[in-house]
Amino acid sequence: MSSAPLSPTPEHPIELDAGAHPVPLAAPGELPVDRPVRRAARRQTRRGYGNVNQLPSGRWRARYTGPDGKRRTIGTYPTRGEADAALAGVLSDVYRGTYRAPERGAVTLATYARRWLAQQTELRPRTVDLYARLLDRWVLAELPVVGSSSRIDLGRVELRALTPTGVAEWFAAVSGAARVSATARAERAAGATDAQHARAWARAQGMNVGASGRLPAAVVAAWRAADRPAAATGAAPSLDAGRTQAAQAYRLLRTVCNAAVRERLIDASPCQVRRAGQVKPAERVPATPEEVDTIAAAMPERYRAAVVLAAWSALRAGELFALERRHVERVPGGVRLRVEQALVDVAGQAVTFGPPKSDAGRRTVNVHGPAAAALLDHLRTFTGPGARALVFATETGRPVRAGQRTQMFARARRAVGRDDLRWHDLRHTGATRAAEAGATLRELQNRLGHSTIAAALVYQHASDDADRRLAERMAAMTEREAEASNLYRLPA
Repeated sequence: MSSAPLSPTPEHPIELDAGAHPVPLAAPGELPVDRPVRRAARRQTRRGYGNVNQLPSGRWRARYTGPDGKRRTIGTYPTRGEADAALAGVLSDVYRGTYRAPERGAVTLATYARRWLAQQTELRPRTVDLYARLLDRWVLAELPVVGSSSRIDLGRVELRALTPTGVAEWFAAVSGAARVSATARAERAAGATDAQHARAWARAQGMNVGASGRLPAAVVAAWRAADRPAAATGAAPSLDAGRTQAAQAYRLLRTVCNAAVRERLIDASPCQVRRAGQVKPAERVPATPEEVDTIAAAMPERYRAAVVLAAWSALRAGELFALERRHVERVPGGVRLRVEQALVDVAGQAVTFGPPKSDAGRRTVNVHGPAAAALLDHLRTFTGPGARALVFATETGRPVRAGQRTQMFARARRAVGRDDLRWHDLRHTGATRAAEAGATLRELQNRLGHSTIAAALVYQHASDDADRRLAERMAAMTEREAEASNLYRLPA
């Protein structure tokens, strides 16, 4: 097989690239020196970090080299103009620094969410436990789609495939499932309590009583006088049953997606459901001083002072049950409590001690009057002798777990017909009493151990007595103004 001659002939002309200069030809049989080698022409246009070329199929392929040095194909297009436009869009992101590699975000929500939670070393153990339970129960669980026989499993979806529509569908599924769960818990309740029977009986008699909150003493007395009729069959779930859990799950998903945005795994958060993370808390009716005393008397003797102190100091339960003898200091007229630690009580784990909820939680709280006397009497009777002895502990000196405290309090609150009360509501009682005593917002913030005044405002409640006293003061002020003026007063 003969090769083409190196010298130009009519059959084999030498073609030079545009702008190239002629070079001397080599002798026959020798390769030319510095001769530009002619390569086969390619239908290709280079664009800095990318190029567009036509494939044998006739379609146009756009490719680019990313900031990481990897060569990637954007896609194939029917026309060269479309391929050029796609390439220009990607290179624009590269030049502006907004480029995100397409394979980023190719991780399932379940994998990323669990990895994210494992990296949150600043979270408190109870918060980590709550987030883990929310992920398992709601965010990453397979749930039935509302109004359909299909199911949705957000955990299997890749981050880059999450959409506002998909998240909205998931939130509807979570809301429905959470309500069903809350209703089932109510139906499993072991019968109705005295307060529920009295409330149902009073409403059946046409008495004006609310669906929740404190029952008037006259209503309870009338129900007892009627031989305590069993008028209720159990606690009916409210229309907002399950709403809190659904909102918590949504807020956690939103936090995880925001973290993915910061890591540039996705361009924007798909969590766009309006007000999905908001829950309007039910108005809490604080216990009155008389109710506090009655509940305390119904508690086991070892824990009576804890109820009284919680209602007058407004300490969090974890702070109260982490107090040690060394944290209690006698002062003229009462005691001073130093809040330096809190119980860390996570289900399935041993109880430990940690710092208060925030830096503002480290504080001193003064308690005077009967509450201080009750605490001092408790210290003499039930608290161990050592400086590190827990003020409120079990008979063996161990910390009181949240479950134990809840059970004891649930039984004791029936003495006043306040099945709506939680232990945490004693903190509301203490905050309300402090506000009624004239505490400023700053004083209330410091006493409650809050970082912001807005948080302290949650614990301010207007009582009927406070409003009555306000009306009396307004009337007295009007009387004084009228007496001091020369205005004619109309007869009553």
